[in-house]
Amino acid sequence: MLANQKEILLPKLREDLKLLETSPCEDGSKQWNIFDPIQNKYFTIGIDSFDLIKYWQTGISTKEFVEKLKEFDYEIDEESLIVFVNFLIQSGLTKCQSKEDNRRIIEQKKKSKQNFFKWLMHNYLFIKIPIFKPDKWLTNNYPKIDFLYSKLWGNLVLILGFIGILLVIRDWDNFVSTFMYLFSKEGMIYYGLSLIFVKSLHELGHAFTAKRYGCKVPSIGVAFLVMFPVLYTDTTNAYAIKSKYKRLRIVLAGMKVEIYLALIATFLWSFLPEGPLKSVVFIIATTSWITSLLVNISPFLRFDGYYALSDLTNNPNLQPRSFAMARWFIRYYILGLDEKEPEILTKNKKSFFITYAIFTWIYRFFLFLGIAFLVYYFTFKILGIVLFLVEIVWFILLPIFNELKVWWQKRKSVNLNRRNKISLAIFVLTLFLLFTPWNSKLYLPSVLEAKNFTEIYSTKNGLISEIYVKNSDFVKKDQILLKIKSRELEYNIYKLQKELDMLVEDFKKQAANKDVLDNKFVIQENIYKKEKELQGFLEIQSLLDIKAPFDGVVYFNDSYNVGQYINTKEPLLAIYDTATSRLIGYCDDENYKYLKNSVKGKFVSNIPEIKSFDLTLENISLISLTNLEYEELSSVYGGEIATRESNQDNKRSLVSEKAYFKIEAKINNLDINLKTRVEGTIILESQSSSFVRNAFNKIYNFLVKESSF
Repeated sequence: MLANQKEILLPKLREDLKLLETSPCEDGSKQWNIFDPIQNKYFTIGIDSFDLIKYWQTGISTKEFVEKLKEFDYEIDEESLIVFVNFLIQSGLTKCQSKEDNRRIIEQKKKSKQNFFKWLMHNYLFIKIPIFKPDKWLTNNYPKIDFLYSKLWGNLVLILGFIGILLVIRDWDNFVSTFMYLFSKEGMIYYGLSLIFVKSLHELGHAFTAKRYGCKVPSIGVAFLVMFPVLYTDTTNAYAIKSKYKRLRIVLAGMKVEIYLALIATFLWSFLPEGPLKSVVFIIATTSWITSLLVNISPFLRFDGYYALSDLTNNPNLQPRSFAMARWFIRYYILGLDEKEPEILTKNKKSFFITYAIFTWIYRFFLFLGIAFLVYYFTFKILGIVLFLVEIVWFILLPIFNELKVWWQKRKSVNLNRRNKISLAIFVLTLFLLFTPWNSKLYLPSVLEAKNFTEIYSTKNGLISEIYVKNSDFVKKDQILLKIKSRELEYNIYKLQKELDMLVEDFKKQAANKDVLDNKFVIQENIYKKEKELQGFLEIQSLLDIKAPFDGVVYFNDSYNVGQYINTKEPLLAIYDTATSRLIGYCDDENYKYLKNSVKGKFVSNIPEIKSFDLTLENISLISLTNLEYEELSSVYGGEIATRESNQDNKRSLVSEKAYFKIEAKINNLDINLKTRVEGTIILESQSSSFVRNAFNKIYNFLVKESSF
């Protein structure tokens, strides 16, 4: 608006503005910050802008000012001066001295106002609510915590942490087992309380460090990150500090506090008695600071990691500058536009900006996509669908659409050149790769096992008296393999036999005496009971003979010897029938439609010693299964199928997270003796399909599955 006027007068600068020297620019030249106390904002200017303010003369025209600057050996064209004047006015750094100024401010205010929907779209991801102004309290209490910045305190924490880690390593099993407590209701409550405690000290770390370097802390409050509350501290005044290393200490103070807390908590965990306090200390020592660091350390979001990277590389306004440079780079190499770079940078700095911007866009794409699914699954369905669409459309598709709209507006400036020809060739090749059907294969988690396979245990504790087989022997059904002796059982049999002999002798003596007929019947009854009891022990003794339950090959641990004691909890040997081996696999519902009977394939074992062999698919289940039969395929035990443990009706089972169909394959050339189940992968030839078609099918299946209310 000002650029269209015939004569532009220099506005009056506000008297309450402060000009503060800050850290040098990337090229080593001096920089200053203009601090606006009303807006609590800092505007960084270079030496050229500083000289303009130094020689500023209110009320004269831009033409006159350009001429006066020549007296000070300062040259600037009027157009550049008008740009700087517009910057001062638009930033609110000038005084309102006319009706025109008032009208302009009112118009700016109207334009800045957003309707509720737009405000919600921009802010529901991150809404800041100031709670209190801590500056005075921080000033009064800083002397009390000043010792926390001493080297003595830092060294003491590191020593305690080192001792704590050594003690935890000694009691590692007990320490790790505490993780399971976090999944209880009580554990979740303690986790929430611990997180509030840690994050509060995290923010106080920022605040006290800022106060240590003379900064004002205007507010501490709560920010809602995707409706999840997190604390924040306003340390904007750190920009007034000239040293970038001091600013960096303010940025990293929160994470440093959390690491120190974790070290102290690790030390205390070994000494505290069992109870709530020990649980809280465990959480502080492990999960709370780790999850906090994962969020704060990321340089792709405007948290501690971003500001630390910005200060370390001496790049203020890192994201907007990087994004502008990356957009120029894309337009330059894809469209072939010969536009001026947003700013003049060294080759290394330019590469850094472009790389950072691209990684940030990739990170944000997956972040917003993850948030979309998060709000979808953690809200009721209607709201979840609305928020999901908002995330996808507003934060992913809309920025892409806006950039494509700019491309369309600049279409007349596009001419074929070497750069856009190469980009077009890469684009066409990418489309070809995405839409071309490729030979596709299915990889199905599977197990190879013998149908007739059993491990044999002893029915009683005892010792081995005879061994009739060795490892890999072929045996027939009911063939005796081992003889087991039980000293306790033999003693009981011997004792019963002696008692029975004595009763028989007594019975013979009583039979000759006619006067004690009643006593004879009592003895006869006792003899009958003892005989029955002896028969039971003899039957148990006969069961100690280990026999083959079916024809097969013996797998016997040669470490067992004659005379060695055994117990009922350890298997003595196993028998398997190689003629009855079978191959079982599981296919998820997405790939189920590609399965066909008689399809050829291969089985690749996870055990290197077992070679791959051919197979033929012969049986496909028509009903999906949710309970997994084989533990080794479960993610709980390191397998590929995502499962969770269920104890419904007091029965433990492994429940898969999505539907799986059981398949059985015929083995064509198996030449190994199975000693146990073997885990591996079935590889089947499948229908040729393009990447685009596969993606479409997955999206379609997801929409069909989620369309039911």
